[in-house]
Amino acid sequence: MGGPQQVKKRWFTVGNDIGDRTLESQTLGLAPLFEVIPGKTFLDAGSAEGLISIELCKAGALAGHGVEIVPGHVKLANKLRKEAPVTFEEGNLNSWQPKRAYDVVLALAILHKLNRPDEVCATLAEAAREWFVFRLPSANSPWVIRDQRTAFKPFDIGAVLDKAGFEFKQMTLGPFDEPTGFWKRRV
Repeated sequence: MGGPQQVKKRWFTVGNDIGDRTLESQTLGLAPLFEVIPGKTFLDAGSAEGLISIELCKAGALAGHGVEIVPGHVKLANKLRKEAPVTFEEGNLNSWQPKRAYDVVLALAILHKLNRPDEVCATLAEAAREWFVFRLPSANSPWVIRDQRTAFKPFDIGAVLDKAGFEFKQMTLGPFDEPTGFWKRRV
């Protein structure tokens, strides 16, 4: 009677919930971000369950905002945030528009999942006053997206950020050797 029980996986391990990645693994390579975040505002584009955003608040961020397409992730993020100065909203980054500027904008492992990653990156870059931090899958050259979701058309995210007034400062590697780029707005 009845089949095997289906277990819904989450991106991250939260308490007793089953996840396929841990928060510790997802923050690999983000040490430079945690160094600059105290006293800053941030936008977390593709915030999932909000765990990285919450950690940034614990590290001294002034305030943050997360945008995520999965309604259940947004609901969980708002539950987990408790007193952290961060808000979360449901939104599709393919069409979502920032309503204000932030000191730091994050796009961690999300740009390659979008219809027009170059256009979304340019939109997000407009909202970044100081830093733009993004992570791409390791299969791509460091700043170029070439993915089956984009019909293997190359999208040069580095060129987009350069045109938007940013300069490359540092690269670290994420949990699966994913290049994580730290770009600072030119003054």
